[in-house]
Amino acid sequence: MSALLLLKLFLAPLFVALVSFIQRRWGDGIGGRLIGLPLTTGPFIFITFIQEGSAFAARAAHGVLTGQLALIIFSWVYAKRALVSAWWTGLLQGTLACLITGYLVTIVEIPLSLLLPLLIALWLLAMRFWPNYVAATRTTEVPQWELPARIIVTAVLVLALTGFASVLGPRVSGALSTYPVIISVLGAFSQKRYGPHSTVATLHGLVLALPVTTAIMTTLAIAL
Repeated sequence: MSALLLLKLFLAPLFVALVSFIQRRWGDGIGGRLIGLPLTTGPFIFITFIQEGSAFAARAAHGVLTGQLALIIFSWVYAKRALVSAWWTGLLQGTLACLITGYLVTIVEIPLSLLLPLLIALWLLAMRFWPNYVAATRTTEVPQWELPARIIVTAVLVLALTGFASVLGPRVSGALSTYPVIISVLGAFSQKRYGPHSTVATLHGLVLALPVTTAIMTTLAIAL
């Protein structure tokens, strides 16, 4: 089992549990900002540095930056559609947008000199045209079964994506690797339980935190 798969399989469910607790205590925006930080990609870069060396780790950091293009598209489309459609419809449309973007940006390697301006421009556009929302008021208690369900769904989704990627070739694998598992699970459960504004606030917090991840990954891609 690869280090990346182990990382996703154990860290992603743990992260879902942590963010679920933070959302209940401090709100969706704070939870989203936590998701946007490199708390899973950072350990992955560290593992690849130890196992494969600095050159490989630098390319992995470059790959994380490429994946952020798909993540921004996913977040914006999901947020827009969540406000006007059922939870599964918005998630499906965001997923399709993410995978299409991921496929396109992994066909060829985008040089860092082009990737960074593209990321900045896309981030600014997403912020400029982010849909309006109101902070959700959590008036209902979460049933005891929901947190274990979130964790199980996350683990199953990671395994499914990894399994499909292993048989669909490098280009599709690259697209699948950009899929934001954690925010998909949290967004779907939040919208089902608290309404669309909860999901949109979480997605907004995630995108707001991305410049921090971009700065860290850019430093690693250049310095390693």
